[in-house]
Parts: sequence; structure tokens; C-alpha cells
Amino acid sequence: MAASLPSVIRTSDLVPVRDRAIAVEPALTPLFPDAGLRRGHVVSFAGVAARSLAIATAARGVADGAWLAVVGVDGFGVEAAIEHGIAPERIVQIPASGPVEWAERLAAAADGFELLLTCPPRGADRQMRKLRQRLQARGGVLLAVPPVGEHTPSIGADIDLSTDEVAWIGIEQGSGRLMARRVTIGSAGRRVPRPVTIDCWLPGPDGRVDVVQTGVHPVDHRVDDVDRHDTVDLHRAS
Repeated sequence: MAASLPSVIRTSDLVPVRDRAIAVEPALTPLFPDAGLRRGHVVSFAGVAARSLAIATAARGVADGAWLAVVGVDGFGVEAAIEHGIAPERIVQIPASGPVEWAERLAAAADGFELLLTCPPRGADRQMRKLRQRLQARGGVLLAVPPVGEHTPSIGADIDLSTDEVAWIGIEQGSGRLMARRVTIGSAGRRVPRPVTIDCWLPGPDGRVDVVQTGVHPVDHRVDDVDRHDTVDLHRAS
């Protein structure tokens, strides 16, 4: 009996690589209409956990083989990126100052990187038209975070993600170690048909993002004494 032949796949049925969304962690898929990062899009991050969320958003794509260009982000935490599972050898940091140099270096990075994490300087909005055209042509995704202690400049993002801190878990009555942070994340913007809000652990006990399960506590034990790493953990997670 002849073996059955596999189904024939027509090339016209295949989705071009350029049009496929870049995957994100399962906990974050409800925030994106395409359940991932649509190529050519700009995503902005705001609130208390803006940088942590941006790193968590890029983590799955890097794990799947993408490279991450970090352009003009002062104080970028490589250690925090590692905790989210991003291999440091797949991160390239590029300094940039001022809107013109920023735009030039970001455009150059878009030629070779699928994921670009940046901190737009003031005046960046005037450079965004050409940058958006480059992103769409190359199939990259721009993740924009604010300067420390400030708001992200308006750059006409496709998706705006906001973060509000609900609570840190791990410290009780002045003692213990920070183990996890519960954050409410909101998704809105011109490419979001309907605003979405979810609760996540950012970070969870393992340093990564996870969905808050009703009635489930992420911490299995407490640490009696606060050590010097508590301050470091809090700084890295911001």
C-alpha cells in the first residue's frame, strides 16, 4: 500500500516573514490585537513599570532568534534583561543624543534588528515619519520607553501600554525580601480596537512576567531578614 502523501502547501497560502507578528510571552498576548508585536508598529510604555514591561515584551522575540538594539537608553539594565531570559550576547547598545543623531542611529539599527528599544528625546516626533517608513520597510518593531522619572514624548505610537503598581509581595511589617510585584497593565491606542486591562506579576518570583491567578499567591516562603539585594531588586524592576 502506497504511503499517503503530505498535504500540498501552496506558496500563496504562506504568510511572508515580514508580515508575521513577533511573539510575546503568553501573559502579554491579550494586550496586542495580533497576539504579538506586529512588524512596522511602534509601541510606547508608560507608568511605574514601563521599562520592565518593555524588556518583558521583547524577551520572547529574542528567545526566538531576534536581536535587540537598545538605542539612546541611559541606564539600561542588562542584568534585568538577563532575568527576563534575554541573552546578553543578543543585545547591542547604541548611544544617541539629540533628536537628529537619535533618528539617524535608530534608522541605521532598523536595517539589521527586528526589535528596537529606545528612549525618544524631546523633538523626536518630528523624526518619526521617516523612521516609521523604515520600520515598515524592514519589518522591525520599535519599543519606546520614557526617561527615568518622566513621560514618554508623544511619537504617535500604534499601541500605548500603561502600568500601575498594585503591590510588592515579600515584605511584611518592615521585614522580608521583595519577591514579586503585581502590576495592572492597560493597552490602548489607535491600533487597539478595544482597551484591554490585565493584572500581571512583573516581575514574578522567577524574575519574569506571569498572569495573576485569582486566589494564588506567587510566594511560597518568606525571608526573615532584608538584605542588600532588596534595594537592587527594586531598582532593577523599575
